[in-house]
Amino acid sequence: MLRHLALIAIAAAPLFHPAMAQDADEVALARDVLAALQPVSFDKRREYCGYLGLTRQGELVASAAVPGDMASCSADFPDDIAVIASYHTHGAFDEGYFNEMPSTVDVESDAEFFLNGYVATPGGRLWHIDGRTRVARQICGSGCLPVAPGYRKEADGEIAETYTLDELRRIQE
Repeated sequence: MLRHLALIAIAAAPLFHPAMAQDADEVALARDVLAALQPVSFDKRREYCGYLGLTRQGELVASAAVPGDMASCSADFPDDIAVIASYHTHGAFDEGYFNEMPSTVDVESDAEFFLNGYVATPGGRLWHIDGRTRVARQICGSGCLPVAPGYRKEADGEIAETYTLDELRRIQE
């Protein structure tokens, strides 16, 4: 019995790896970066994007944000950090878009590079995209980040806490 418990403890050890603290730091950095970008994104009516990564010294940093257009954004991979996640805003509120959830393109882009992704919406939601599982989940709901002028909560209907890529395809296509 003792041997069996020891094997369970060894198998579970990776679940408690020190890198898990990095995840909380990653989320906090994404939230800070996106909260600062939201007002600019609303004002300019465009998406802004970039990457989170580690310096050679192991410091978690964000690359400078680059502007996109109303419905997309593309940033070159920085060569001075080891990229671990993407981030982007969804720009200003627009009745013609699915504003409050990640798009299928958001999930597919992160999945292509097996990255995490962070998305800020006009309603002030923060989403995490797991590029490996292709699942998006809300880190925090409407109003946890700055909210766009003219945002109408009811425009996109009820927003779930999580979406798989297949669920997003059914909704958005």
